[in-house]
Amino acid sequence: MKKYNSMLILLLVLLGFGQHASAQKTVAAVVKFTGNDTSVTIRKGDNFLVELWVPNRKDYVWSMSKTAANVKFTRSQIGEAATMPGQPEQQLWFFKASTAGTDSIRFVYKSPYQNEAAVEKLLRIIVEK
Repeated sequence: MKKYNSMLILLLVLLGFGQHASAQKTVAAVVKFTGNDTSVTIRKGDNFLVELWVPNRKDYVWSMSKTAANVKFTRSQIGEAATMPGQPEQQLWFFKASTAGTDSIRFVYKSPYQNEAAVEKLLRIIVEK
């Protein structure tokens, strides 16, 4: 019985730390493009993410051709693979606002085998104090 109580306490402690860590990583804004240009206004220190869609199992991918000086890129992830080739899946780009000011990020959608971008999207970022 004592062994189970110790395991239960350890589990509760670990769960408590997990909730604390996730609370620090809340997202203040989710950017979803409806056209090729959009903007986001956030506060310094806030996290935000950009949602782009990609067809899976294709050569074309999103990348950043221009980064912003007022935000820090933290990571990117692609959603779980769709079951049918070519079905869209999310690519999420995570950022943290680091300094006040206005800047922009340019995302390009292209094949690594071609020089020209198929699509470009511009995100204007306004970071307030």
